[in-house]
Amino acid sequence: MSFRASQLDLEPMLVGLNNAQRLAVTNPSSVVQILAPPGSGKTRTLTSRVAWLLCPPHSLDPRNVIVATFTVKASREMRERISKLVGNGVESRLVLGTFHSIARRYLIKYGHLIDIKAGWGIADSGDSLGIRIIKRRKSPLDPSQVRSRISHFKARNSSPAANALPPPSTATIQSTQARVKDISAEDFVQIFQDYEEALEASNLLDYDDLLLRCLELLKHNPECVSNVEAVLIDEFQDTNLVQFELMKLLAWKRERITIVGDPDQSIYGFRAAEIRNLSRMVRAYPQALVVHLEQNYRSSASILLAALEVIEQDHNRPKKPLTPTHAVGTRPVLRRIPSAFLEASWIVSEIQRVRAMTGGMVELGDIAILVRSANLTRNIETSFVKAGVAYKMVGGLRFYDRVEIKTLLDYLRVVQNLGNNDALARIVNTPARKVGDATVKTLLDEGDKRTKSMWEIIRAGLGGIWGDVKIAKAAEKGLSDFVGIILSTQKQLEEDDQGKGLVDVVEFLMRKIGYEDYLRRGYPEDFDARWSNVSELLSQAQEVERLDDDEDMLPDIDGLPQSQVGQGRLQLVLDRFLSNTALANEVKGDDGVVGRDQVTISTIHASKGLEWPIVFIPAVYQGSIPHSRADDTDEERRLLYVAMTRAQALLYMSCPVRNSQKDKTKLSQFLAHRSLHPLLHSRGPALGFSSVQSVGRILGRECPSEVQIQTAVDKSGIASTLDDQFPDKDPSESDSEGDGLDEDGVRLKRRRLQSEQASSRANRPLDEGFRPVISRERPVGRMEKPPPGVVVGFKSAGSHMQELKETRLNQEAERARVEREKQRRGPVMAQPPNKGSGLIKGAPAAPARSNKRLADQGSLLSYFGQKAPGPVRKVVPPKTPTATEVMRDKSIRDKNLKEQIEALPQPKFPVRPDHHSGVMLLSSSPTRVPPKRRRKREIPSSPPPPVSSVPFSRHIESARVERHSAVEETTTTVESTVVIHSAASSRNTTTVTNSNAVVMAAAAVAAPKRRTLGVRRSMGDGWRNRASAKR
Repeated sequence: MSFRASQLDLEPMLVGLNNAQRLAVTNPSSVVQILAPPGSGKTRTLTSRVAWLLCPPHSLDPRNVIVATFTVKASREMRERISKLVGNGVESRLVLGTFHSIARRYLIKYGHLIDIKAGWGIADSGDSLGIRIIKRRKSPLDPSQVRSRISHFKARNSSPAANALPPPSTATIQSTQARVKDISAEDFVQIFQDYEEALEASNLLDYDDLLLRCLELLKHNPECVSNVEAVLIDEFQDTNLVQFELMKLLAWKRERITIVGDPDQSIYGFRAAEIRNLSRMVRAYPQALVVHLEQNYRSSASILLAALEVIEQDHNRPKKPLTPTHAVGTRPVLRRIPSAFLEASWIVSEIQRVRAMTGGMVELGDIAILVRSANLTRNIETSFVKAGVAYKMVGGLRFYDRVEIKTLLDYLRVVQNLGNNDALARIVNTPARKVGDATVKTLLDEGDKRTKSMWEIIRAGLGGIWGDVKIAKAAEKGLSDFVGIILSTQKQLEEDDQGKGLVDVVEFLMRKIGYEDYLRRGYPEDFDARWSNVSELLSQAQEVERLDDDEDMLPDIDGLPQSQVGQGRLQLVLDRFLSNTALANEVKGDDGVVGRDQVTISTIHASKGLEWPIVFIPAVYQGSIPHSRADDTDEERRLLYVAMTRAQALLYMSCPVRNSQKDKTKLSQFLAHRSLHPLLHSRGPALGFSSVQSVGRILGRECPSEVQIQTAVDKSGIASTLDDQFPDKDPSESDSEGDGLDEDGVRLKRRRLQSEQASSRANRPLDEGFRPVISRERPVGRMEKPPPGVVVGFKSAGSHMQELKETRLNQEAERARVEREKQRRGPVMAQPPNKGSGLIKGAPAAPARSNKRLADQGSLLSYFGQKAPGPVRKVVPPKTPTATEVMRDKSIRDKNLKEQIEALPQPKFPVRPDHHSGVMLLSSSPTRVPPKRRRKREIPSSPPPPVSSVPFSRHIESARVERHSAVEETTTTVESTVVIHSAASSRNTTTVTNSNAVVMAAAAVAAPKRRTLGVRRSMGDGWRNRASAKR
C-alpha cells in the first residue's frame, strides 16, 4: 500500500492546541524534549507531532518512523489517535509499540546476526524456572527476590559476578553477618549463571533479554536501523539505562528525536527507571529544544495548588510552571480518623454522601481508591462488601495469569517451542495422566544431566531409551498420550488450509484434552466465569489473526539480509499471538459487571496515566507513604503527587490515628508542612448547590437542579448531609498524643479541643450555596456533641497558662484601679482612738458598726410584700477584638480581600481638644528641642497666665532648664492632678492639668523652635551636656 503525504490535511492536527502544544508540534528542531505535567495533553501533542512529521515539508515514510510507549494500552490509544488524524491506514505502517515489542521485531528479522536460534520464544514472567533452580541448589534465597534481582542487573546492563562478590583481601576481616550476606551473594551469582544457561537451553529470552539482545544487535550491526528517520518516545522519565542507549542507537543516522516526559512523575525506580535520563539527553544533544506544557486540563485549581505544594518540597527538582484551566473548586480534604477500620467505614459513608449531594451526577465508576500498597485494601474491601458497594481491583491478577488461561497458553507454547521445559512441566499432568511430581522432577534432572530438554528425554524414553529414569507403566502411558496431543496439534498448524484459522487449532486442542469437562469437574462453583474467560481468549486469537500479515515487518535494507524462516501462515500467527500475551502488562477487567457501576481500587503505580472525578487516598502516614522500606524519599513524594493529580473535582486524603496493627501513626511528612494546612479541609466539604455546580463544570456534566438534589438526598437515607458521623480521633485517648499540629499548622505540645462551632467555621466550603435540610430522627447510639462555645474534656497546658495570664492581668488592673481611687480621694485621716479604752482601763472596746442584717431578719420591702431588688451587677462592655485576633479566625481568612477588610475593626483616633479647653495632650512622640544653657531668671510674681493647651514635649524641655527656680520660687500648694485615660482608643492619650506645669509650659512657648536631625544629633548633645556638667 502506497502512502502519499500530500493528501494529508494539516489543519485538523492543530485545531484546539494551545501555544505551547503548537510550538512542540510544529517547531523545526531535530531534537525536542517536551516536559508535560499531569493533565497537560501530552498524548495529543505527541500524536500530532507524529502526524506533522508525516506531512510536508518533512513527508517521512511511516515505515521509517519509530514510536515507543511503555504499555500496550498506550500504544493502542496512540494508534487510534493517529488513525483519526492521518487515516489511509498510515498508522499500521508505523513501527509503533512498546520498547519490548519493537525490540522483538528487530530480533525476529536480524537475530541471526548475533547467533539467536530460529524459533525462539519469550519466557513468561511467571515461569517457575528460578524456583526450580533455587530448589535444586537448596538455596535459602526467596524466589521472588531472586527474580527481581536478576531483572535489576539486566536493566542496568551489568553482571552480578562483578558486583556481588567481596574483594578477596577483605573476606577475612568481615563480621559474621557480612559473611552470611556474602554467602547469599555467592549463591545468587551461581543461580544467575544457571538461569541464563537454562534460558539458552530452552531457546527462550526473558523480558529483559529482549532489550539487552536488541542493544547488542544494534551495537554490532548499526546498519539495521540506518533507514530510521525519526524516533518518538512517550513517558521518557520511566526509561532505564538500556532503553536510553537504545534510543541513541535507533536514531544514530539522522538524530531526529522527540520525547515526552515529566520528572515529577518518575515513580518506577524499583524497575531501574532513571529520572536523570532527561538531563543525560540534554547533555548528549546540546541542540535539543525544551518545551514546557503549562496548562492543566484535568484537575481543579485547588487540587493543583495542594499537589504543587507537595512536589515543591523537593528543592532539587527543576521549576516548571503549571496553570489550571478549571475553576477553583472545593479544597482537598485531609481527614483524621481514629482507626483503619473506621477509615474504611468513613470512605463508604463519604461515597454515599457525595453521590446523594450531587443528585446522582457522580456514579460509582467515577470514584477511585488509590493505595500505596496492596495490603491496605483489606479493610476497604470488607466495608464495601458490607455496604453492598460494587468494586473492581486494578493491578491484581493479570488476565493471562488465570489458571484456565495460563494452562491453554502453556499448551500453545509447547506446540510452538518443544524445548520450553517450564511450560511442559506445568501441563504434562494437566488434566491428570498419572504423571506425578516425582516423575516430572526426575525427567528434568535427567535433562540437566544430559544437557537435553525434557521433551527430548520423553521422546527417547518412549522409544525405549529411558537410561537411569524409572517410569511406571501408568506414567509412561500418560506421557505417550501427551506426546500424541502435541504432535497432532503441530500437524494442524502445518496444514496450509486457507479456511482454517488459529481459533480452529485452539478448539482442536481443547477437544483433544477434554478441556471443558476438566474445568467443569475441577471448578464447579465458578465454571461459567472461567469458561467465559476461555471464550475471551479465543476472541483475542481471532483478532490477532485479522491483523495485517505485515504487522511485524521491517523495511528491507540493501546489503543486510533478514532471517528467512520456513514457517507457515498459522505458525506466524501463533508466534505473534503468544508474543502479545507475554508482553501484555495490563489487567483485564471482569465481565458481567458494567465498569460504570464499580468503584476502582488500585495501587498508585497502576493508576499512572488514568484519571477519576473523585479520588480517595487512604493511609497517608509515615511508613505507608513514604514507605518504610523505600530508599528514595523523593520518589515517594512524587508518588503522592501522582496520586493527587489523578483527581479531577474532589480529592480526599485520610490518616488513621492507629493502623491495622493498632500501632500509633504519624502524619506523612509530605502533608505535615505548615504551608499546606490552609489549602486543605479537615472534614469533607459541605457540597452546597454552588459546589455541585462547580463539580459539574469541571467534569463537563449537566448539574442537577436543587429539587433533584433534595429528592436524591431523601431517597439515599444518609444519616447527615455533613461529614460529621466520625470523630477525628479516639475519644478515649489523651489530647497530648496528637500529631502536634493545630488547625493552622502551628506545632504545639498538645492538641486543643475544638468546639463544634469552630469546626464548622473552619470547614466552611469555598462556594456557599444551597444546602438540603433533612428532618429525620437521630440514629441510636450517635455520639452527642457539646453545644457551641462549650469546651469539655482534658484541658491543655496552653489553655491553662492562658487562664493564669488573664487572672494575673485582672488582678493587676484591679490594684491599679484601687491606687487611682486612693489618689483621687486624697490622704486618709487616722481614726480617733477608742474613748473607752483611755478612760476605763481594761474595758472592752466597742464593737464596730455593721449594716448587715441578721439571718432571720427581713427587709422593709418584704414586710410590705414587695420583692427586694437584686444586687446591681456591673456590666462590662465586650472587648473589641484587635485586627490580629480577627485575622486568626479561619472563617475570615476564607473570605475574599474586600470582606476581610470590612471585618477588621475600625481604628479610633484621639480627638485633639481646642486651645480653650484648658488641657494639653501628652504625645508619645514629643518634638525634640535641642537643649540650651540659659542663665537663671526669676519668675515674675505676677498672677499666672490663663490655662492653655501646650504640647507636653515643650513642657518637658522647659522643666529641665528651669526646674531649680520652679522649686524655689513656687510656694503654692500643688493642686491635684487629674488623669484621664481613654480605654476605648487604641492610642494612649493622657491629659494633665497642673498649675506648675502651666507656668513652665508658658515659659517654654517663648523658646525658639529648632528641629534636630534624629538620634545621632540627640546623642551628640547628650555627650556635650555631660561633659559641661563635669566641668
